[in-house]
Amino acid sequence: MIDTIIDDYIRDVTKDMDASQRGEVAKELRTHILDSAEAMAAEGKVAVDEAIIRQVIDKMGPAEKIAAMYPSRETLFKNHMWKAVQALVGIAVAFLIVAALLSLVAPGQVDAPVRTIIMVVSALALAIVVISAIFMAIYFYESRLKATYEERLRRLNKSLSDMTSPLKVALSIAMVIFWLAIINLFWQQIPFLMGLEEGRMISLLTPDFTGFLPYINLLGACTIVAELLFVFLLQKWVPAIIESALNVGSALLIAWVYLAFPFSPEFTPLITAMIKVALLLCILGFLMDAAQKLWKAAQFFIHGSPEKSKAV
Repeated sequence: MIDTIIDDYIRDVTKDMDASQRGEVAKELRTHILDSAEAMAAEGKVAVDEAIIRQVIDKMGPAEKIAAMYPSRETLFKNHMWKAVQALVGIAVAFLIVAALLSLVAPGQVDAPVRTIIMVVSALALAIVVISAIFMAIYFYESRLKATYEERLRRLNKSLSDMTSPLKVALSIAMVIFWLAIINLFWQQIPFLMGLEEGRMISLLTPDFTGFLPYINLLGACTIVAELLFVFLLQKWVPAIIESALNVGSALLIAWVYLAFPFSPEFTPLITAMIKVALLLCILGFLMDAAQKLWKAAQFFIHGSPEKSKAV
C-alpha cells in the first residue's frame, strides 16, 4: 500500500514529462519521500507506515507545485532559444534604428555606413537562423538520449575526481608527457615581454636552467609510473604515497629554482620579485597537494577508497 501511495503521487507529478525525464524525477522523488519518511519514523521511534508517507507527501505539497519545479526539456529549450534569438533581434533592431536616424539626419551622405549596417543586420539574421538550427539539433539529440547531458557531465566529473579512474589516469599521464615535451624542447624559446612601452621580447630562462631538466624529467617519469600503479596495483595507498612524495620533491626542486634563479638577468627588481612570489606560491601548492595525497593514502589504506570512508 505504501508503494501505491508513492506511485500515485509520482504519477501525478510526472504525467506531463517525457519518458527520460519522468524516470529521473520519479527516482529522485521516491528517494526523497522514503528518506523523509524514515527520518520522521526514527524521530517518533515508530515504523514507516501509510500515515507517515501521507504526512511526507502533504508537506511536499500538491503534485502540480512539484511538477513546476521540473520544467520539461522542451520548455527549457524554448526559453534558452528565445532568449538568444531575442538578444540578436534586439541588436539588429538597434542597428536598423541607427541606420534610419543616419538617413534622416544626413540623407545621401551616409550611404557607406548604412550599407555597412545592412550587412551587419544581414549577418545577425544569419546568426539567428544558425543558432535556431543549433538549438534544434541539441534538443532533438538530447531528447533521444537515455542519459541526460547533465547526467553524463556528473559521470565525467566523478570519473575525473577519482584518482583510480582510468580516464583520470590517462589524462594525467598525457598532461605530464605534454609538459615534459614543452619544457625539454622549447624552454629556450619561452618569451617574456619587457614592458608595454618597450615592447621588447626576451628569453625567460638562461642556459643555467639546463641543470634542472634531468630532475624535472625524473619527477615526470616517476609521476607517470605512480599514475599507472593506480590502475594495476590493488593497494591504492602505495601510489598515493608515492605521489605525495613526488609533490614534496617538486616543492624542493622549485625551492632550488628559487635560490638559483635561472631567469633573465635583464629583469627589473619588480619583475624578479613577482617571479619569486609565483615560485613561492607553487611551493605552497605542491606541499598542500602532498598533504592531500597523503590523506587519501590513509583513506585508501584504512577503508579501501575515499568514497567508502565518507560512507562510514
